[in-house]
Amino acid sequence: MTLLRKHAAKLAVCALTMCVCLGYAHGQSNQKPAELPVPTPLGPRQTFTLESAVVWALERNPEIAAIRERRGIAAAGIVIARTYPFNPTLEAEIRATNGPVSATITNRVSNIYKVLQELEVRKQGMYRRQGAYAALTRTEYEIAYQELLLAGRVMSAFNTVLYRRQKLQILDATITLNERTLQQVDTMFNAGTKTVSPADVIFARSELNKSRALQATGRSQLVTAVNDFRRQLGEVDLEFDLIGALDYGVKEWDIETLTGAALSARPDLRARQAAVSEAQASLNLTNANRYGNPTLGPSYEYDPTRINLIGGQLNLPLPVFNTHRGDVFQRRAELTQKSLEVRQNEVVIREDVRTAVERLRSATAQVGIYTKTRADLERALTDIQALFQQRGTDLVRVIEIERTLIGARDGTLDALFELSQARADLAIAVGDPAFSVGP
Repeated sequence: MTLLRKHAAKLAVCALTMCVCLGYAHGQSNQKPAELPVPTPLGPRQTFTLESAVVWALERNPEIAAIRERRGIAAAGIVIARTYPFNPTLEAEIRATNGPVSATITNRVSNIYKVLQELEVRKQGMYRRQGAYAALTRTEYEIAYQELLLAGRVMSAFNTVLYRRQKLQILDATITLNERTLQQVDTMFNAGTKTVSPADVIFARSELNKSRALQATGRSQLVTAVNDFRRQLGEVDLEFDLIGALDYGVKEWDIETLTGAALSARPDLRARQAAVSEAQASLNLTNANRYGNPTLGPSYEYDPTRINLIGGQLNLPLPVFNTHRGDVFQRRAELTQKSLEVRQNEVVIREDVRTAVERLRSATAQVGIYTKTRADLERALTDIQALFQQRGTDLVRVIEIERTLIGARDGTLDALFELSQARADLAIAVGDPAFSVGP
């Protein structure tokens, strides 16, 4: 009876709340569904810096917009967790009564009514809410990680378009040089110069044809890079201009400092940590539910002799054949798995940071080597051109140094592109796009 008095008020509130909820649901069913926002029309041509490209993709890419909807699903889980999971049940029995005269039947219709409510008495609601909040936190960090990955893909695609455009410019310069070389070799051969043979003319023409073929390939690669950049932005027919360059910013990064920053900032690690809290709440809930819940409620009976019977009914499950030990073992194993995934993710983050820093250092050294080589070749080209003006050397040597210088510029561009990709990797590894975009 103490338990009956303790939960009598709760039963009354449940009955009242049920009526209110039915009325609210009826009102909600008449509302119009929410309308999706109309996309903002695009201008005729957009101009992007690396920063604005990342912002554009995070705002407009439909893939990330769909991923962000996961938060609404997780937030609905909190509403579900806050709602009491069991509704009261009404049991009604109406029976015709018949018997001998000696039974003194005065009521031919016997009635029994019971209102029963299943009660959670082991803090299941608290564990359910803890799990829902942890699931929402995990979902938010998972969304943040997908946004980080998208930012990295945009940075990589942006730099790839710059790289392919500059690569095509170098190919154009190579074609111009080969055309000039072929023209000069033809002129010297037709003039009867002994230093130029027919093989030289054939070789010069083949070099021109090869560079033209490479130019066609370069244009195709540029088209692919542009389309990939549009895909990362989430736009199909967007015309754009890019402002930026594959720069050479020398900076020494400390691996331990970056690792500490990554362990505190990487959203995928935070998501796995939240998953541990979610698994712990699930284990606690399973433990709380393993013995079942009591069912309690008032009971009324109007018997065949017109006697009114008023009281209560209590149903207690008997955990004899099934105490849900397997469910508890399963939840405990899931908790152990989530904890090990956190440790594994920490190892992955350390390796990501170390790999990105080493790649960045290697690319920086490569750019430095090519920069020094280009400076030496530019001085050599100036000197040999002066000798050629004084007839101290032949044209073939001048052309060879010019071709070598173009090759050094092409190698410098490759090294700068590798450096930009290494910065993008470092930004993802640390969990901060500013390492690639800038402050």
